[in-house]
Amino acid sequence: MSAPTPPSGFDALLADLAEVHRRLSQHLTGHDHTSAELTTAMLGGLMASYFGRVCADVDHPAFLPGAGYHQRMGMPNPDTVYLTAAIDGSGVYRLTGDRGTAPEVSLMPMGGPTAAGLKTYPAIDLRSFDLDAEGRLDLVLSARRPEGHHGAWHEIAPDVRSLMLRSVSDDWGQHRDPVLAITRLDRPSRRRRTSPDVRLAGLAQMVEGTLAFGMRKVAKLRADGTVNAVSTVDYSAGGGLVGQWYHEGVFELAEGQALVVEADLRGGVDTLSLALTDTLGCTLDWANAQTSLNRKQAHRDADGFLRFVVSAEDPGVANWLDTMDHPIGVMQLRWTGCATAPDLTFRLVDAEAVTAALPHDTRTVSPEEREAILRARAVGAQRRIYW
Repeated sequence: MSAPTPPSGFDALLADLAEVHRRLSQHLTGHDHTSAELTTAMLGGLMASYFGRVCADVDHPAFLPGAGYHQRMGMPNPDTVYLTAAIDGSGVYRLTGDRGTAPEVSLMPMGGPTAAGLKTYPAIDLRSFDLDAEGRLDLVLSARRPEGHHGAWHEIAPDVRSLMLRSVSDDWGQHRDPVLAITRLDRPSRRRRTSPDVRLAGLAQMVEGTLAFGMRKVAKLRADGTVNAVSTVDYSAGGGLVGQWYHEGVFELAEGQALVVEADLRGGVDTLSLALTDTLGCTLDWANAQTSLNRKQAHRDADGFLRFVVSAEDPGVANWLDTMDHPIGVMQLRWTGCATAPDLTFRLVDAEAVTAALPHDTRTVSPEEREAILRARAVGAQRRIYW
């Protein structure tokens, strides 16, 4: 009897995804995610992988969605829009368009994989370039300045494989995010028909890699004992911004518990981002729940400390991070404008004891005020570039 013919095409992709789901399901503990939630996360990862592998084209590039709200992978900062364009560092590329008004708009050139993650190069601050007569950015990127080009130019290394465009704003919807086109100048503009077989072949594995990254991170943090606490993380080799401090740790709360966190900001900070993710590394819904806080949204107490509460139920204080009923997840904290990462303290308390654990002048919010805050978050988030 002959061996069954292995699936091909679409059937092969579905079979690969089913096998990925089976492997990842083995790491679920039963109280972090259901099988259906894993499937949902995989669909988000599939969307991200489709953009990053199938749509990416170094000869006909475009800034495509990277880690983001709907892609459910990569632990994105809720204050940042991430777009990525595939390029060939030995080529010549032109960026044109509206740089926007966000306080930080930068390009991070990224190379191939290394033992520490993707190879990265210093970010290119797009605010440092003069705009043309129409107020638009017009910038050429290449390993060497093209002969006869006298306009704005920036060098990139020949081994660069992609450009990550970051637009950072902690005043959601009040800044204009960049809208930039990228074209390759040293190749014909016309695209010809090509076979997508090679790009499709690794799609399921790319989905697995993105979700397994988050699962491994949670497992390591727990194994290291970083539970209801954080440690300082160096992301400089994996796309992190220079001058930004990162804290990460697991929150693990039983029913009726809350985590009270104090950050000593008496030395000052320029920006901050406090966000929660689930155990798959998916940042929790920051548009429709208060799962993150930034400099504009958080309230700092008169003594210079920033205090916030991580819990499933609304404690009635302004600085609440909503776990959305996840008993386990990750706290990811980002800080800039400080010489060292701020000192933090953590106290696990009963939910009804939160008020007693905070200063008497802690800012509180009523249910009506919370509802207004959440509606404003949804509007602000949707006014940014989701895609």
